[in-house]
Amino acid sequence: MSRRFAGCVIVALGLALATAAAADPCTVVVNGSALDDGLAICQDGEVLLSAEALERGLGLTVLQGGEGQPWTVRGFGISMLVRPNAEAFSVEDRLCRAPVAASLHDGALFVPLAMVREAFPIFARCEQAAAGERWTLLGRGVEVGDVREGLHPQKLRLVLDLTGPTAFSWRNKGGRLTLDLPAPADDGQWTRSIRLLHFDDELVSELRQGPTAEDTIRVEITHSSPLPPEVFTLPDPPRVVVDLLRDPDDIPAQPEPPEIAQMPRAAGVLHTRNFCTSRGPVRVFVMEVATDSGQVEVRPALAASTIHERATVSQMVASLGAYGGINGGFFARSGPPLGMLVIDGEWIRDPWGGRTVLGIAEDGRLLMDRLEFDGQIVFEGLGTQKLHALNRGHEEMDTLVMYTPRWGEFVAGAGHCTRLAVDASGVVTHCESEGRVVPIPQGGFVLSGNGRMARSLGKVAVGTRVTPRLGTKPQWPALRHAIGGGPRLVRDGRPHVTAGPERFRPDVYASAPSRSAVGFTRDGRLLLVAVEGQGEHSRGGMTLQEFATTLVKLGAWQAMNLDGGGSTSFVADGQLLNRPDDGVARRVSNALLVFTHPAARAETR
Repeated sequence: MSRRFAGCVIVALGLALATAAAADPCTVVVNGSALDDGLAICQDGEVLLSAEALERGLGLTVLQGGEGQPWTVRGFGISMLVRPNAEAFSVEDRLCRAPVAASLHDGALFVPLAMVREAFPIFARCEQAAAGERWTLLGRGVEVGDVREGLHPQKLRLVLDLTGPTAFSWRNKGGRLTLDLPAPADDGQWTRSIRLLHFDDELVSELRQGPTAEDTIRVEITHSSPLPPEVFTLPDPPRVVVDLLRDPDDIPAQPEPPEIAQMPRAAGVLHTRNFCTSRGPVRVFVMEVATDSGQVEVRPALAASTIHERATVSQMVASLGAYGGINGGFFARSGPPLGMLVIDGEWIRDPWGGRTVLGIAEDGRLLMDRLEFDGQIVFEGLGTQKLHALNRGHEEMDTLVMYTPRWGEFVAGAGHCTRLAVDASGVVTHCESEGRVVPIPQGGFVLSGNGRMARSLGKVAVGTRVTPRLGTKPQWPALRHAIGGGPRLVRDGRPHVTAGPERFRPDVYASAPSRSAVGFTRDGRLLLVAVEGQGEHSRGGMTLQEFATTLVKLGAWQAMNLDGGGSTSFVADGQLLNRPDDGVARRVSNALLVFTHPAARAETR
């Protein structure tokens, strides 16, 4: 196969000709292996794919509508509505039209390829062959990141995090579920794609992942599920979910829910509320904390000692001895928080993108505002330079970045940068401009400059005293803790959603996943709030506007959004109370935790 199609899925679907007059000779290719005849037809010069072809060949989910209702084709959070014998269809409430209509053949839905390409990231190429037209469908190349498992009484859930949405094929035969995904074009990624995992649950013995061809990543799951596995996708981040179902006769009775110890009455209250949206009922978890009671403390936490690690909120609560908490702000796939983070006066990340931040001052005052970074580095006897970022890579030329031990043990070499190592006493001990690795001194930091700033750092002599000054615009003096999120949801007791100014995508604003938020009442009580969809008829959580209105009803005077979707985790008394979107708690970068004093905690037992 040509390299210009590297990083794409190529799938082969069998072709059934309805009649010689109604169908033209053609072949549809997905992953190079033909499925059973009857999965695709060519009609009036257009290719139509069956529901089974969409599900097994492209990884989509097809749901039959009720009487008079449209069918739904869904993938990675995008929904397309089609009606048999209609050329019109809709994609996320956007009305579209295809050259030919969807149709039913012996009760099976066939959807024109033109409709599928309009809704999902699938590319197509047509070639003339001796037997007629040959269509090749191409998906976007991806990598498989984290693989997680969730244990449930009725099933075992496996979740594969992907770097993006794509078309993929899957098949289940003889106790082996095989998924073929398009691989990135960069061959250097292969060594990171090899994985062998073993599980404790009797339903699955192992998961193998690795490249099987030039352009394909294969995931094989060996299982003993007595029922066919269920495979579907979720968005934000893109995930493939595999549910291995248990024998109904072997499912044990549901245990009683664990008893949750309430916080000391003076420290706050924990309660659950039910709200209703146009999509169905949702359940809202609320932890209302009296931060001035002297019996409780709220502070951010990192998953580990450096920013490149992740853990579940429950793991963070257990390891740090907290009562509970909620997931924190957004983070990169590799772990680093994307927003501001300050813990006990230690700056870990700077504000990002002018997004909203919650701050806690040394005197306990709660703060909330959109912030910009105001950092400076003072070089004794030489002057002052603007600091552009903290513990993040150079995003532009002519910038100065500071790395602390929270970044890791060293800063990787870069030939276009000059680095200064500064020890715990604030003295430059080493200058590196040859692209070698620079260790980060314990208690100290490394300054990195590129472009004009690299030339400036090259003039700083070893032995020079260096002092960082880290601040914000507007100024927040005497800052003890801070955690970034966004967008702002409530301002002065009214809904105030700033998704546009904070550069959030429209799909984040308008979608309705599980949500997390932090806010505070007018009298200074902190609110930790999580919302999840409730019941089998619910289609999700809340939009940001719905969430803002709900927070006002809960008494929020100021509030901001936190990371949501699969990241939403609400923990109390060490127990995860909400149901994660993908059935298993996601490992996140940071959290906002609630600590009760030991004496006060003993009162609740």
